[in-house]
Amino acid sequence: MKRTIHLKSIITTFILVFTFFNNDLSAQCKIKNDYFQAGEEMTYDLYAKFGPIHTKAGKSILSTTADKYNNTNVYKISLIAESTGNVQKLFTLNDTLISYMTKELVPLAYVKNAHEGKDNVHETVNYTYSAGGKIDINVKRHKNGEDKFDNNLTSNNCIYDMASVVMYARTLDYSKMKKGDDVDVEFMSGRKKVKMVIEHDGIENIKANNKVNYECIKLVLSISDDAFTNKQEAMRVYITNDKNRMPVRLDSQLKIGSTRAILKAYKGNKYPIGQN
Repeated sequence: MKRTIHLKSIITTFILVFTFFNNDLSAQCKIKNDYFQAGEEMTYDLYAKFGPIHTKAGKSILSTTADKYNNTNVYKISLIAESTGNVQKLFTLNDTLISYMTKELVPLAYVKNAHEGKDNVHETVNYTYSAGGKIDINVKRHKNGEDKFDNNLTSNNCIYDMASVVMYARTLDYSKMKKGDDVDVEFMSGRKKVKMVIEHDGIENIKANNKVNYECIKLVLSISDDAFTNKQEAMRVYITNDKNRMPVRLDSQLKIGSTRAILKAYKGNKYPIGQN
């Protein structure tokens, strides 16, 4: 009898150890999404700042659609920014950022097509989750007709890109956060993985271009270099302080100047705006 119990203990221990060392990191990265759904679309007026003043420059759209990626049902997150009018003559901006995420918000791939000024950039990031508890990352960049890099990296943590990190930020539990609190994540910046800090910067009322004032949670997203120093702001996102966490304003840094996207219209939200 004792021998049977001992044998069972050995088998149980072996299973636990085997499971631990073969833990799929994608399972750890899964998030219950209670904030948005396929069909959500926000349209923004886009402003550019190359000096002290923001000038209306075009439009931007942030949308979530149901799609398939490698035979997996996914969310396709698209962030499009396009310059128009007189600003187009000074500085052409035509960027499309796409992130493919599972329904549990695990990033699978990222595609960036950017036309800024005279530069044309195509960039891809692919994430592969291994049973050994790590992520294999391949990142490629093609710029102005030339291949710039084709890098392979690994990470032991969940890692995000410019499109997926906005959706991730919408899922944080802000009821347990106050101004000054922050969350660290790993983030793909070009060929490198860096640290991104998502800081809760308080509550602020933002007037959108649909003439509605929204109570928003202000988030400051900053990145650091490989040594996790020299923190630099990458984006500010103002999300509604309700169950949707809908982005009302997004301020982003460009190679030259910056952009500001202010909400003009929305549809397909999971909940009525203002519902808590």
